[in-house]
Amino acid sequence: MPKRYSREEWERFLRGRRVAVLGTIGKNGAPALTPIWFLYREGRLLMRTSKESVKARNINRDSRVTVCVQDERPPYASVTVYGRASIEAARPGLGLEIARHYLGAVGGQAYMKVAAEAIEQEGGEVTIAVTPEKVLTQDFSPETPLYGRAWMTLKRILPPGL
Repeated sequence: MPKRYSREEWERFLRGRRVAVLGTIGKNGAPALTPIWFLYREGRLLMRTSKESVKARNINRDSRVTVCVQDERPPYASVTVYGRASIEAARPGLGLEIARHYLGAVGGQAYMKVAAEAIEQEGGEVTIAVTPEKVLTQDFSPETPLYGRAWMTLKRILPPGL
């Protein structure tokens, strides 16, 4: 049975540098999943997108969303947030803050130059703010024996195929 995180633990996990998968409800009722960068601030997940993106249109139609954030390195852990999203005016500096969070100061600056053009071509930027209503967590590290954790750590630095 995986370990369940306390609120403090899952909030710390969400403040890390992991890509989320945002699930919205499409026009036809089918789920629409999108990998997306985010920041966890003041109890909400903040993301940026263009006004005309599919995810923004879906949220405007139905605010129910799911956000899954996982640690892709074994032993695996994840936080899944169920909640409501709102489309808000673009927050000044949020895009750069997110880009720096994922790419560092230099990479973030370079990314923003490219991203700004793309977003402007799609009708301008908005902020998606997700307010959690239910949070499910799982952490498999307590179930993984010490020798398994040591091997997984070594696998990160060894050549593929070993």
